[in-house]
Amino acid sequence: MRKKRTIRSLCLMLALSLLLAGQAFAAPAGATVWGYSEGLAQCELDGKWGFVDAQKKVVIPLQYDSVVSFSLGLAAVNLDGKLGVIRQDGTYLIQPEYGTLLPLDCGLYVVQKGNRWGVASILPFPDGQGGTTNLLYDLIYDSATITEQGGTRVLTLTKDGVATKIPVFDLPRILVEKGVPSARFSLTRGKLPNFSDVSPRDWFAVWVDIAYNVGLTSGVGGNRYAPDQTLTVAEVLKLAATMESRYKNDSFHTSSSTGPYWYSGAVSYCLASGIIKSGTFTQKDYQRPATRREIAQIFAATSQARNMRNINDLNRVKASVPDITSSSPGAEAIYSLYAKGILGGVDSKLTFHPQGTVTRAEAAAIVARMVRAEQRLTLWGSYDAGVLVS
Repeated sequence: MRKKRTIRSLCLMLALSLLLAGQAFAAPAGATVWGYSEGLAQCELDGKWGFVDAQKKVVIPLQYDSVVSFSLGLAAVNLDGKLGVIRQDGTYLIQPEYGTLLPLDCGLYVVQKGNRWGVASILPFPDGQGGTTNLLYDLIYDSATITEQGGTRVLTLTKDGVATKIPVFDLPRILVEKGVPSARFSLTRGKLPNFSDVSPRDWFAVWVDIAYNVGLTSGVGGNRYAPDQTLTVAEVLKLAATMESRYKNDSFHTSSSTGPYWYSGAVSYCLASGIIKSGTFTQKDYQRPATRREIAQIFAATSQARNMRNINDLNRVKASVPDITSSSPGAEAIYSLYAKGILGGVDSKLTFHPQGTVTRAEAAAIVARMVRAEQRLTLWGSYDAGVLVS
């Protein structure tokens, strides 16, 4: 038994070293794999846990005392008895330093350290003193509870016998006021689709979940998402108009479209917002598949994209995307979405393929990264949510 355990330990050490070097590797012999969710499954060996992909390649090291399955691109983990939250590349969004970690909506968690309680956000925001913080409510409270009161979930924070009550439905407004990134596209815990043509093993399952959760995509009927169906110009403009309206907090996304076609209101809104110009598309164009170049130009023109900070070096992007030059049509828009972590190309070389089309699965990935800052792509180096804070 000792020899078998030693061999397993050596396999685990080798696996960890390969992952840290940026290589995926097969799950070690004897490891147990189960519970696929959003493309990743839990993997356990000798009491240590991590995650594997659909090919059973370890993508997050087997180093945790325990883990929970991914949901909306987030998973809680236990490292040496301390709890934190990771995203799907293993980057910590909440450091593993808490004794208690209870999920709320909006990417918030009730946290406890020692005998003090507070509320932490997966995204940092300005602390009002020139720095940043991820604590929405500081670790100063004696207790924190979440209860149902009159059909409403209420967070109660108590200090020195004085209770502060916050309705959970009020959290999005509070996050917007605090300047938390993505606050206008808040996550709702437990709001997940169950499409018959989206498997928990699919690479795009996480993006469909997020895009559906924040109200940007839905099914096509018959409990189907149609992940391989291509996106039309009209559908792209509807997505852009909805994101723009939510970001600006105006009424388009809550009002009925007017005009002879289902997309007439979206077209008018995009024209009025400067996302497209008069004559950009003819009436015949709206029903055809949109090209990747057109999609990049439309999304890059939204207020949401224009106000994003770069998380990838723009000059390196320009030198790296092999099929786009500075003189290519739409180059500025395409480069900007790479730099902001929205686009990653169609292959490991960052190829853009400007004349190609986009499937509904790919569209879900793009809009999920547009509206949820914690899901943006780091092309080089490690993800740092701090650069998102203005």
